Order: sequence, then structure tokens, then C-alpha cells
Amino acid sequence: MAIQTFVETQRRYYQAADPVHFDWQTSAPYFAETESALLRTVVAKPGDRLLEIGCGEGSNLFHLRSTEAVCFGVDFSTAKVAFAHRATGIHAAAADAAALPFASSSFDAVLIRDLLHHLPDPAAALAEARRVLRPGGGLTLIEPNAKSPLVLLQATAIKAERGLFHSFAKRLQGLLEEQGFAIQRCETLQPFPVARVLLHPKIGLPTLGKWPLIAQGLSLFDRIAARLVPRPGWMYLLFHARSPTR
Repeated sequence: MAIQTFVETQRRYYQAADPVHFDWQTSAPYFAETESALLRTVVAKPGDRLLEIGCGEGSNLFHLRSTEAVCFGVDFSTAKVAFAHRATGIHAAAADAAALPFASSSFDAVLIRDLLHHLPDPAAALAEARRVLRPGGGLTLIEPNAKSPLVLLQATAIKAERGLFHSFAKRLQGLLEEQGFAIQRCETLQPFPVARVLLHPKIGLPTLGKWPLIAQGLSLFDRIAARLVPRPGWMYLLFHARSPTR
């Protein structure tokens, strides 16, 4: 896919705000807690200035309110950032991930989740993340893992997700190191989260999560999957890294 076509596909698919998706991630039974647990991996202290690049409707920052950080979000979609501000109260602005409207060393922590595979130049976004982070500031990068069967299914089924075919740990590690980040932690999370399909608001039945037996069954499935699915094939890739101290 040519770069221009790739960019146009992304913008058409993700331009509008999606309140249903926000509600699913923040309040749906069982799934909202799964999302919250994933985001507890973000390192931020009370009073820290935390920026999410590619914040969408603000669901990630909604879960990060418990950190008591001062939260900022940017997204290319004006509709999404307007929704994020209304729904969560965060400081939100429409901006290009490769040209952030902030001074250098403005933030203590940066979160990038499910974004790089949507960008024509992920290295440029990481360069901006490094620029706006204070020396020694923390970056949390969470991206889908192309070795996961569920991720491959998503990439095959949805044209706007074809960038997932290139989402490998080794590639992401190389991009981070090229920008001077010191990687402190790299791991895979969520072995085979069928809840993402079963409880999905568009293709599943999200209200099933409120039933105790269903929730218990999903938890049991997750524990079994953790034993059976090889760790390199788990769904999410998580990196914690530090910006250069000088």
C-alpha cells in the first residue's frame, strides 16, 4: 500500500469519535477491568505531567486518573480530542504525532498505545516523544504483537489495521534504540484474550461480562491460555524506556 493511500485509509477509518468504544473500554463489565490492569503498567507519579500521543477518545487516560498525574492527550482527530476532553477532563489537542505542539522537555512521562502501526513514519513519532520528555523521563509503549493469532486476524480482516503485519518486538526495539531510548523492560501481555472478541460492542455481546459465571469462565480461560500459549505469541508488546539524561 502506497504511503498516501495508507494515510488516507487511516484518516477515513479513525476520523470520527466512537463513544461506544469509549464506554466499552471504560465501563463494560469485565473488559473495563482488563483495560485498567493493562494500563497499570504505565509509570507515572502524582503531579507528573503525562502525555498520551494518539489518545483517541481518552479511554486510556480515563484509567490513568488513579495515578494523579496531570494528563494531556493529542490525536489527529479533532472529533476524538473534543470527546476526550468532555468525557475525561484531560487537556486535549489535535496534533500530528510527528509535530507535537509542546516545548522540549515538557513532560515527565509519555504513553503511546496502539498507535505506531497506524503511522507512515513511526520513527518520527518516537523522535517527538523523546523531544518532549524531560531528560530521564519515562516512555511506555504498548503495541499489538504480530505473532498473536488474534492480531493477525485483525490485520487480515480490517484494511486500516494492515500495519499490524509489521508490529514485531525486534522492530519496535530497534526504533526505540535508534531514537536513543534506554529500554528498561520488554515483555508480552495477554496470552489469548477472547474477551476482546466475545465482549466486543460491535461483533460480540458486551453485557455478557456482567454475569458472574461468564466472568469467571473468562478468567479461567485466561489462566489456561497463559500456560498453553507460548509467551512470544501473546497479544501485546510492552516496552518501558527512558529518554537520554543528556
